[in-house]
Amino acid sequence: MEKLSYEYLKKVSPDQLQANKDLPVKVLQVGEGNFMRAYFDWMIEHMNRQGLFNGSVVALQPTPHGRKLPDLQAQDNAYTVQLRGQLDGKIVDRADVVTAISTSINPYEQWEQVVEAAKEPTLEILASNTTEAGLTYQEEAWKPEESPLSFPGKVALLLYKRFQAFNGDPEKGLVLLPCELVERNGDVLKELVLRKIDDWSLGDEFRQWVLAHNEFCQTLVDRIVTGYPANIEAFQEKLGYEDRLLTVAEPYHLFVIEGGECARQLLPLQDAGLNVAYAPIQDYAELKIRLLNAPHTMMFALAHLYGVDTVYEAMQNEDICAFIEGAMDHAIKPVLPYDEKEKDSFAKGVLERFENPYQRHMLTDLGQNAVQKFGTRVQPLWTRWKNGEEANRYFALALASILVYYQPEEKGQEKVQGQALGREMPLRESAETIDFMYNSWQQFHNGELSIAGLVDAFFEKQEDLPQDSRQKEWIAGYAADLLEHGAVQTLQTFHTHIKEEIQ
Repeated sequence: MEKLSYEYLKKVSPDQLQANKDLPVKVLQVGEGNFMRAYFDWMIEHMNRQGLFNGSVVALQPTPHGRKLPDLQAQDNAYTVQLRGQLDGKIVDRADVVTAISTSINPYEQWEQVVEAAKEPTLEILASNTTEAGLTYQEEAWKPEESPLSFPGKVALLLYKRFQAFNGDPEKGLVLLPCELVERNGDVLKELVLRKIDDWSLGDEFRQWVLAHNEFCQTLVDRIVTGYPANIEAFQEKLGYEDRLLTVAEPYHLFVIEGGECARQLLPLQDAGLNVAYAPIQDYAELKIRLLNAPHTMMFALAHLYGVDTVYEAMQNEDICAFIEGAMDHAIKPVLPYDEKEKDSFAKGVLERFENPYQRHMLTDLGQNAVQKFGTRVQPLWTRWKNGEEANRYFALALASILVYYQPEEKGQEKVQGQALGREMPLRESAETIDFMYNSWQQFHNGELSIAGLVDAFFEKQEDLPQDSRQKEWIAGYAADLLEHGAVQTLQTFHTHIKEEIQ
């Protein structure tokens, strides 16, 4: 079987190649993972095919630990997005080959190439998805000849190189589209970049150019992307070629951009028939983040410890499905400031997406950076409840499950293996959090720390968590139950108690 490449596409799809051949670089993208390739780059592809954008993407590996780049380069940066699911009542099962990425670069080995891309006169957009962990501050020394480790550091330095290359030309600023699921992500990125400018003493003239001539947009992204399928042979047999980067996604997508007229003019996404809104983020964000992303974060660890592997399997399990629906009905919807019909309609749509039989959305993928995600997606909901209310038990069990799930087998890095309740899982979190969880569980297993002490230590580390003794008791109790009785009995007992107290 032939491998996907430009040579292969020349034979089977010359028209598509010709349309994208030698397009100018218009997008510099930090992040080359499944989501951005099946979401933002897929959108660029659609615009290019219709002659609406006519630009290519330079994709950067965001961390030193990336693994996608060799496969991207081996396939001439081409890959397949397999859309599977239901949309508007119709079954969708379609393969889209994407060739929007022209170049993929490892900035830690080829920083000079990244700088040259940032200096391209045709460059208009800087897009990113580095997860919530990427939009954080990290102190770094000024080393302009090598890539900063942090994402904001990369942005600040690349903007500075562009500012220098064009002598502060007002026409050479960029539109920045951070796609991280962080509230007001554009504002957050801007403040972090300004902090880097101050750290590195890059000057007031550059600072003013950044503020006046670069547009930091707020964004909201929505598409479930499950990535490389386990049954890849069946997909490749149907496609007729080998693709090591094939990624599966649901057909539904939404992209909300809050920014000036510049973003709308540069990205005619609506004209390409894509589900995009140029509107205030708050009109969409709260419902999406709280009723789709928060349930994902609340259920992944509990469901994995229960013994299932995917979101679809979790929805087919009576106990787990009841937890997800109960959390939405009793813990989340009551504190959302929307009309009841609007909340119910949105939640119903989310549950239908969770039950997509075509999607193999791995729970372990949802568990990547989950401690960080709990803080941004779930914690703001928890703080809206009065201390001690029974609905808080949903948050307590969710957090207890995450604490039990996060048992690293090693420390000192961001990606490690973990094992809890006899199940193995890959863990990814900040090295600081991995080390904290490793040390805490080692102390627990050595008899030096009780489960209540472990919970107290976690609360001390996560200062923004609701500081209530009763809630800590619930979390410690659920964690102890999970360790002693397992997830099945713990969840069934939880439902019995909730039924008595809430209903």
